[in-house]
Amino acid sequence: MTMTCSENRRMKRSDKDAFRVLYICSAARSGSTLTDMFMGGHSQVASLGEINLLGKAISLNAECSCNEKLKSCTEWSKVFDAVLLSQTINMIENPYAYKLWDAIAYNEVDYRKQTRAYRLAIGLRKIWMEGRDKLPHSMRKHFPIPATLHEALLNKIDLYKEISCCWGKRVIVDSSKNVREAIELHQRWPDIVKIVLLTRDGRGVYLSRRSSGRNQSESVNGWLNYYRRALPLLESYIDPSSLLKIRYEDLASGPEKIGRDLCDFSGISFEPQMLDLSSVTRHLVNGNNTRFSPGKGIRLDERWRTELNGVELDFFERMGSNMNRRLGYS
Repeated sequence: MTMTCSENRRMKRSDKDAFRVLYICSAARSGSTLTDMFMGGHSQVASLGEINLLGKAISLNAECSCNEKLKSCTEWSKVFDAVLLSQTINMIENPYAYKLWDAIAYNEVDYRKQTRAYRLAIGLRKIWMEGRDKLPHSMRKHFPIPATLHEALLNKIDLYKEISCCWGKRVIVDSSKNVREAIELHQRWPDIVKIVLLTRDGRGVYLSRRSSGRNQSESVNGWLNYYRRALPLLESYIDPSSLLKIRYEDLASGPEKIGRDLCDFSGISFEPQMLDLSSVTRHLVNGNNTRFSPGKGIRLDERWRTELNGVELDFFERMGSNMNRRLGYS
């Protein structure tokens, strides 16, 4: 994809050679935060969490995973200062002025921002993007993404660059999980952005969501619809050399093997300290509460094998067994 003049101005060749991005795509409750933290244990990797909700986290004065308030975190303060210098946007005073890709918060919601009108606008852009997905490749260029999402892509790549510079990291890990954003980023900056497709046995996802109070349909449909959308899009638009598929179960049960695969994919050498999640301090924004508990380590959660049975297991099998098999789970 040809870059525009404005994109070239904001992303010079010298910047392109300085860092790489791993963008994690996965359904919720599939281990994206764990994977993000695992990679963030490397001395050359910055672990960001669900960074598309950065504005909300600043607005609500949420905690960074270093246990400091985000507004007073010394590492994030470096980034905020850099953005103020480069784009004259004060992210502390106006958190939403720095537009990132559309994201709806379900936990710790900023209702002053996330109004009905806000959700409607996101919904309309989503409809446009869904329609665009159905077009032949040759026609997509005639139906560009909405301007606000185009701006978000430019801001995101600049944010990666500022973090790489301020924190002195070669690899940036973003677990925002939005497949369409991942594809658009990769198509514009294919030498920078690579994609990790993370999967987990749907029975584990289902039990996790049911345990959090979700009803049966909600607990399976989020996982099911995510991969129904993600698989054909990634297969159509991402070259296999820029896409790494990993399973949560393999990471949790054999972290060194998956760690070496991830490092090779990122162009860095594996470091044994990655196996100890408590070995370094990270600065994740959003994601699940695992980010605050690195001391728990890397543990395989397969409670579904003993706790999911009877009516619950039957319901999942009726709804999700075909997708589970497609993802390689029997």
